[in-house]
Amino acid sequence: MRNTLPRHAAARRAAPAAAALAASLAVLPAAGAHAATFFATGQLLEPGDPAITPGQPGHDDTRSNFLYAVDTVTGRATPVGPATTGLPPALGGTPDGRLLGFRGGQLLELDTSNGDATAVGGPAGISAFGFDVLGDGRAFAFTTSDDALYGIDTTTGAASLVGSAGAVNAALAAAGATDPDAFIISLASVGDDLYGWDLDTGSLIRFAADTGAASVVGALGAAGRVGGGALSGGAALTGVDEDADGRFDALFGNVNFLNPDGPEGTVRLGGVARFDLTDGTYDIVGINEGVIFFGFGSSPVPEPGSAALAAAGALLLARRRR
Repeated sequence: MRNTLPRHAAARRAAPAAAALAASLAVLPAAGAHAATFFATGQLLEPGDPAITPGQPGHDDTRSNFLYAVDTVTGRATPVGPATTGLPPALGGTPDGRLLGFRGGQLLELDTSNGDATAVGGPAGISAFGFDVLGDGRAFAFTTSDDALYGIDTTTGAASLVGSAGAVNAALAAAGATDPDAFIISLASVGDDLYGWDLDTGSLIRFAADTGAASVVGALGAAGRVGGGALSGGAALTGVDEDADGRFDALFGNVNFLNPDGPEGTVRLGGVARFDLTDGTYDIVGINEGVIFFGFGSSPVPEPGSAALAAAGALLLARRRR
């Protein structure tokens, strides 16, 4: 199935939970499947009941923002801690397991037990929805004003241009777009490359992290255009380290849908999708009723440190001496 929403009754609402979820950004082992967990920011809509007297609890819609943990096998999103505010629309995980975010030109660090955000350094001086951290620790953001890739210092928050502004528009034009004006809503990394989702053309874009050079993955529009069919938005991407080797090897994204089987405008479905990096399309992994996602973020699984390797070597030597 490519770029389509399952129409069977498989949607399940991720109910809020007050207790913190014991989850991390690392891959979780599972028999016969590559299981991983990443973080997401999003909003849960609980529709009100018009039968309840106006002004009474339950009559109006309730909207609550959560930090979620998302399972890559089922696509199920589970709230981490209670409802909160101020969550960033863009996330990225560092190699040492920190969860960073970018909002209003400011780099943030999130507490993964409750979603609380703390400023890191000063304002970056740029406006961006797309943000991510490579497996080697380098952070990047993609601006909405000049369509440019910037490196972000994870200590000071300072931004520096990578390559030339507008490289993505040149790539879109080369792929057949007419007078393109890219809107990169999200950024993620797999291997040494960055990926962004252009909502203007519905295309997956590959960026070279060292130079900012851009190219369209697959055909123009392969990722789907917002407003087409039931698709109402795609706001997030993240790399995932499925084989636990310290590098991102799979790309996951979010696809927000209107529920085609429910009253128009009242039900939302937060889809979790896995992208094909050869043709720019995606497969839906799972959907979450009532949820709209803002950002996804994950960290690669850390490789064994020198202390762990030394301990393993000592154990092996001891066994040989017996």
